[in-house]
Amino acid sequence: MFALLSSLALAALPGQVTESSPHYDLEQLYAQNQHAEGLATARERLATTPDDADLYWLSVRFMYELGELMVDASSQEKLAHYSEMCALAETGLDLRPDDPHLRFARGLANARLGTTKGVLSSLFLARTVEGDWLYTANSGFTYSALGEKEVLPADVYQALGVFYRLVPDWWIVQVVAGTRGDLDKSHDFLQKAAKSRANIPILKELGVTQLCIGTKRDDAKMLADGQATLDKALAMPPRDDKHRIDHKHIQMLKADPKMACEYSRDGQQDLDKKKMKKD
Repeated sequence: MFALLSSLALAALPGQVTESSPHYDLEQLYAQNQHAEGLATARERLATTPDDADLYWLSVRFMYELGELMVDASSQEKLAHYSEMCALAETGLDLRPDDPHLRFARGLANARLGTTKGVLSSLFLARTVEGDWLYTANSGFTYSALGEKEVLPADVYQALGVFYRLVPDWWIVQVVAGTRGDLDKSHDFLQKAAKSRANIPILKELGVTQLCIGTKRDDAKMLADGQATLDKALAMPPRDDKHRIDHKHIQMLKADPKMACEYSRDGQQDLDKKKMKKD
């Protein structure tokens, strides 16, 4: 019944998952938040069909969702988890070079490696992450998971919005990383994401960027917009544990907007320019 209703609900969306999609049972497990079971099943299939490129991004996606709930895990555990995600995505890309879904997956894995180590300590990853996500965003690739749990390109717009907020807009970052942050780009990408998919994570990140711009530029209107956007996200009922964590973070950010510029879902980032000069 769930699958039937989801298919009907997504009937008008491009790239929708249907019963004829590869590994439809894994798509169902993803939609039902059964990520551990889905990952175990995907790994079993990889053991017998390692040349199936779809199994690699499906595995990375299950691991990403599990990683988002590793709130109390050590840095070493998180680094091992995200390193395995990177290796899976790389193997998939060896089989299917420049596949947009695999490029998106590799970008997610490298981005989480970066925020786990610390943005300033991982600037060497920035150009790769940006390249993977811009490629996916500009590829024309469309995809809609059951229940709209993952939608492309909306989700890659969200990812780019976070990227351009967290990477500092300093000339030395351009020298070291080959790219740099840009709050206006961050805002544009997140607005683009929200227009096509206004869910809790996207509205949260849009509100965070608005608060960041408001505090950095002393812009009262943007600060008010950020609070209003976060209120919209809070008004939405959470669908899973990840959304419940987002609600807690939103309340924290509303109470202290100065946290916005360094906010990352897996921990506040240290973006002190003095630290970068020391590194």
